[in-house]
Amino acid sequence: MARIVLSTIGTRGDLNPFIALGLGLRARGHDVVFAVEEVFSSALGAEGFAVHTLPGDVISALAPHVKRATGGLTPVPSIRVIVDRWLTPTLRGKVQELRRACEGADLLVARALHLAAPIAAELTGIPWVYITMTPLTVPSDDFNPQLLPTHWLGRMPRLANRLQWAAIAAEGRRLADDRVNEVRSELGLSVGRNLLGVGNHSRALTAVVASPAFMPPPRDWPPYARMTGYCFWDTPDDWREPRELSDFLSRDTPIVAMSFGSMAPYVGDALTHLYLSSLSAVKAAGARALVIGPGAGSLPGNLPSDVLALPFVPFSRVYPFCSAVIHHGGPYTVAEALRAGVPSMVVPWGIDQFFTASQVHRLGAGRWIHHRSFTPRAAERVLIDLLRDERYRDAARSAASRLAQEDGVATLCDAIGATLAEEAGAS
Repeated sequence: MARIVLSTIGTRGDLNPFIALGLGLRARGHDVVFAVEEVFSSALGAEGFAVHTLPGDVISALAPHVKRATGGLTPVPSIRVIVDRWLTPTLRGKVQELRRACEGADLLVARALHLAAPIAAELTGIPWVYITMTPLTVPSDDFNPQLLPTHWLGRMPRLANRLQWAAIAAEGRRLADDRVNEVRSELGLSVGRNLLGVGNHSRALTAVVASPAFMPPPRDWPPYARMTGYCFWDTPDDWREPRELSDFLSRDTPIVAMSFGSMAPYVGDALTHLYLSSLSAVKAAGARALVIGPGAGSLPGNLPSDVLALPFVPFSRVYPFCSAVIHHGGPYTVAEALRAGVPSMVVPWGIDQFFTASQVHRLGAGRWIHHRSFTPRAAERVLIDLLRDERYRDAARSAASRLAQEDGVATLCDAIGATLAEEAGAS
């Protein structure tokens, strides 16, 4: 069996699919080692994985800039903050440590935007696999990337999509290429291009860890790109359900869950307007609110009995009890809602969330509101529509039925195994 290094960066939503993959690979007899920032170490240790720590702290790097990242009309400001404040400042250190972690390994598996991964793989000479949680990372003329996040654009002609992708690639090159190539040059490597985008793909395997039930694979994707299905995992072995949650779930009044990302607990009141508008809408709809992972100061001091706020709850545990969910549009938050057959109200603020929100809308499994338009009144109208119109729940249940027939972890493990065999044969 092989020694495989799994390396992901980001927040908890970026870690969970990698834990699912790590458990799957370990069950097949592989020696799995994680190379991650310190923020993930305890969660991985609890699951019995060896951990090699990489420099950097996504929370301290990004939390002070959340208002700037979440305040844009388009996804571009959020990407700028991520590149400027987190990805590039720690690149040299990450390359050095990831290179050490890969010594003696047979394969590196790393997530999208992990700029150090292809450099470390090239320096050590081992094959690597690129993992992305969203189809948005692999451009296609067949779908609209939602660079201009408006409802009226809908499906666009292929030429219009191509122009948006070209604009995204140009901005990515401007933000990252010079900085990454400076590091590559210092290490004696050739100059790369579009290193925030397709220039960072693995030609051995670029796995899109999403489901065809969310979006069918486009016909013009390159042959190295493969959609494998979702890799679900969100419940730590040491998690125990609080009694107050069990009591809350057992009552009859409809529940609407709300959460706004893994960073939310660390950003204070930066997202307060999202929580307050959501709470107002839930109350107006005659439902109860389950608030998951709110930041300090983002909720009123004294919550009524029909609101329960908890720092952490596995979505897989509570979404099946919900009549709707309100969230930011993280790829795996959407995936959990679809798996539970629950409609979503998506409030995207950046990165890939506008694309994810628009796809939920196209599926008929929910609605979305731009964060700048997310007022209590607008939220109320959309939420009441979601709760009353059975077509949204029917669409979500249809997606859930398809997801139940998939095994994303097994499919991805098979693809990784095939890559290992191909690389071994080539050598």
